[in-house]
Amino acid sequence: MVRETKVGRGDESAKRRRKEGGSSGRIDEESATTEQILEVEEENISEDEEGNWADIDREVSMGKVLTEDEEMDKYRRGLEYILDGEFGCFEQETTVSSMLTTHKAIQNASTATALQLYSIKVEETKLVWPLHVYGMVAARDPVDRNRNILFNRKRDNCQILTEDDPYLLLTGPSRAIVFLDPVDFEIDLKVKGGVEDKERLIHQVYTFNGTTGADGPRCSNENCTIHLHFKVLDETVQATIIGAQIIRGSWPRGYAGQIACSNASSHDEVVLLDFPAGSNPPVARDGTLELSRRVVSVDVHKNMKFTARVYSLAGGRKITLGEGVQVFKPRQCGLTEKECDLGGKCVIKIKVAWSLLVVANWLLPS
Repeated sequence: MVRETKVGRGDESAKRRRKEGGSSGRIDEESATTEQILEVEEENISEDEEGNWADIDREVSMGKVLTEDEEMDKYRRGLEYILDGEFGCFEQETTVSSMLTTHKAIQNASTATALQLYSIKVEETKLVWPLHVYGMVAARDPVDRNRNILFNRKRDNCQILTEDDPYLLLTGPSRAIVFLDPVDFEIDLKVKGGVEDKERLIHQVYTFNGTTGADGPRCSNENCTIHLHFKVLDETVQATIIGAQIIRGSWPRGYAGQIACSNASSHDEVVLLDFPAGSNPPVARDGTLELSRRVVSVDVHKNMKFTARVYSLAGGRKITLGEGVQVFKPRQCGLTEKECDLGGKCVIKIKVAWSLLVVANWLLPS
């Protein structure tokens, strides 16, 4: 039975067993099964490495309650053992493109199961609002186990969260989050205060194994709860919004705006851009809107809906004043361009790059 857990109490042992169970020879890349692809090869495990794992297992068997930092250190040791330099260091960010097959075919690319992340919310905090939040949230999937950055801010560029708007402004993922093996969500968030080394909000890893509550998983500590809202999509391609350009008219002065994508039959939206009333939209001189996010996982059996809306806030609620919608049929490669008319106020040209996925980075052409 699949389950979801917070990493740090024995998961390294399971990962070690996967690693030790790998074949002694290189997997044939053309005929490999999914199970073979997801195995990690390892030979000649040293006595020191075995000793490290024995220490970890001994801590778990003794029922030791670890601090967040100790949990994270244990997670880091386990992941570094798996990466072993072949896939980079612990801090390595993924370099796999979201447009692998946009312009050319790749033999091992295919549709795949993916996680579509919609939002990350800070809730049930015992701290006083507003919160000046900085730090990082990243996903690690079986493609390369490197960081796929979802949120990343330095201390001098905090996001101000309020009780009415406690959602992180996401900038990722940079490619689809493949779900053929457990996916780790690495969370390291801080709240700016007086003393930097005492600004920790939450520092945990959440491992998703396939089951979750109706509204998404949560992880908590004494400071807050983090709500990860995502869904599993069984057969997907990835869409990269490479352009959203105002080609006629202009955004209504003084009004808030939002650009979002969704599967046509779903109410959940991937917000690509959201800016408040009274501010100018982030737009270049040629009319190109500067999106916060660009990559969307799309169910191959459902259309992708692109929505641009003008809205105002009333009592903390968004009241839509004008809206434009375009529908895109998913593709495995190539580009699609369409125009979205925002109720006669302006016209936005949308350019989408389509691509299949790979489930392991060593399947990519060299």
